[in-house]
Amino acid sequence: MSDKSSNEIIKEISEHINTTFGFKVRDAIAVLMGYANLKWKVHTGDEVLFVKQYNEVRYPEELLSSVEAALGLQDLLHSEGIPCPKLFSKNDLFIQRTPSGERFIVTEYCEGELVKPGEVNADQMYHLGQIVGRMHKILYSKAPQSLTLHWKPESKEAKLQKWAKSWHEAVGQAADKYVSALEIQRKIIDEIDLDLFKSCEKGWVHWDLFVDNLLFHDHCVSSILDFDRMHYIYPEFDISRAILSGTLLNGNINMESVNAFICGYTESMPITVDKFVLSN
Repeated sequence: MSDKSSNEIIKEISEHINTTFGFKVRDAIAVLMGYANLKWKVHTGDEVLFVKQYNEVRYPEELLSSVEAALGLQDLLHSEGIPCPKLFSKNDLFIQRTPSGERFIVTEYCEGELVKPGEVNADQMYHLGQIVGRMHKILYSKAPQSLTLHWKPESKEAKLQKWAKSWHEAVGQAADKYVSALEIQRKIIDEIDLDLFKSCEKGWVHWDLFVDNLLFHDHCVSSILDFDRMHYIYPEFDISRAILSGTLLNGNINMESVNAFICGYTESMPITVDKFVLSN
C-alpha cells in the first residue's frame, strides 16, 4: 500500500496530465467525498477538470478492467446527450497510470448541488426519470447484450446459513441491537420470493443511483456521476434506488415525486405496474 501523501499523489498526477493531455495544472482542490479514492477539482489555464484516483485497496488491479468497460459506456452515454461528465482518454483508455503506478481518470468538472436523501423535488425527479429512461434505452440498443449477470441472489438456504451464523454470534455477545436487526432480517428472508428475479429484465445499469451520485439545479438534474459500478444486471435496481433515495424521508415516500419520476421514465421506456413493484 502506498505511503505517499495526497499532496504527493496529486503532484505526480498533475505532471502526468501535463505530459499526456497538455493541460498545465495550476491549482488542485481536494474534494472530500466518497470512500478511499482521492478526488480533486483541478484548474488549468482554460479548463476546470475533475481528477479521481483509484485507491489500490478498494480497486485492486483485477477490478479495473470492469471499471474501464463501465467508463466506455459512460463515454457512450455522454455522446448520446445523457448529462454525465465528459471523459478524457489516451490510446483508447480512460484509466491513466503515472510512472509509479498511480491510477486515475480525468473528466470535465460538473456544476450542480447535492440534494439530501428524500428531498428531491417533483421537477427534479421528473427530469431524473427522463434521463434514466433514456439511459436505459440507449444501453439496450447500443451496449453489448446477452452477458453473464454480474450478480444473482443467493438461495434461501445459503441466506439462512449465513443468518444462523450471525445470530449465534450476536446472541453469544449479547448484542441486543444486532439481535433485533437479525430478527427483522429473518422475517424478510422467510417472506421473500426469489422466483421474482426470474421475471426481471436484464441489462446494463448504473447500479449506484443514490443522491450522493447526482447533481441538481433547482428544477432539473445537472449530472449523473460515478459510473464505476455499472454492470450487466437488473435495470429495476436503477428505478428502485433512484426512487427510494430521492423520495423516502422519515419512513414516508413522497408519491408526487414518485409519480413524476415514472412519468419521465415512461417517455422512453415502458414500466408496468409489475415492473414497478418488482423494483421496489
